[in-house]
Amino acid sequence: MQKYQRDAGRLLKLLVYILGRRPDEFGLVPDRDGYVRCKDLVKAIGEEDGWRHVRISHIDQLFLTLSDPPLERREGLIRVRDREKLPAQTAAAHPPALLYTCVRKRAYPVVCEKGIRGMGDGRVVLSTGRPMAERIGRRFDRNAVLLTVHAESCQARGVLLFRAGADLFWTGSVIPKGCFSGPPLPEEKPAARKKAVHPEAPPAPGSFILDPFAEKAISRGRKPPGAGRDGYLKGKGRKKNRRKRQPPPWRA
Repeated sequence: MQKYQRDAGRLLKLLVYILGRRPDEFGLVPDRDGYVRCKDLVKAIGEEDGWRHVRISHIDQLFLTLSDPPLERREGLIRVRDREKLPAQTAAAHPPALLYTCVRKRAYPVVCEKGIRGMGDGRVVLSTGRPMAERIGRRFDRNAVLLTVHAESCQARGVLLFRAGADLFWTGSVIPKGCFSGPPLPEEKPAARKKAVHPEAPPAPGSFILDPFAEKAISRGRKPPGAGRDGYLKGKGRKKNRRKRQPPPWRA
């Protein structure tokens, strides 16, 4: 019991720190009301050493055991009650020249054509460093593609960037083509050509088709397919001389 209370107390302190002080340190961006998706929160906690065992059920247990928890939940979202120390999200007038984000590998060809669109709540989360961007990308795709976003080009195209802590930015607009760069697209493999099948012409009326295998078999002394005991094809060989049986004397 004491061990459970100690572990629950450590988890509660971690949740209050993440949701109330430095969500950007864990790659999280709260919404306007300070809420974060519980699934994203659990994934972020599981990336820390010693916390990979945490599940949503552990957070549920805190609400059941604590009479007045410092947390609030609503339809899969969670936030801390005291948000005075939560970093304010303000418009970024002078963001870093280069920002980083990740997209799904399967969606990368479409992104190169139509731009970067937000996922989940519709926001595109950008990081000042590659490691954090890759960490966020692995949460939805292990093979996520890392992209470099040019902040000046985005602002010139009317994309508004907002600061969410010391290391994260976000935008609710689509980052258009030409404002980001990434690895080259994989070459498409040429489709295998199917060999044309020419239908066999039907035999002309009144003709028949010779079987070369049957002729070879006869010349070698073998029975061709469909031949009888005498070695000739059925229906085409000689007829056997059949002797008429004489009735027995006692029937005469």
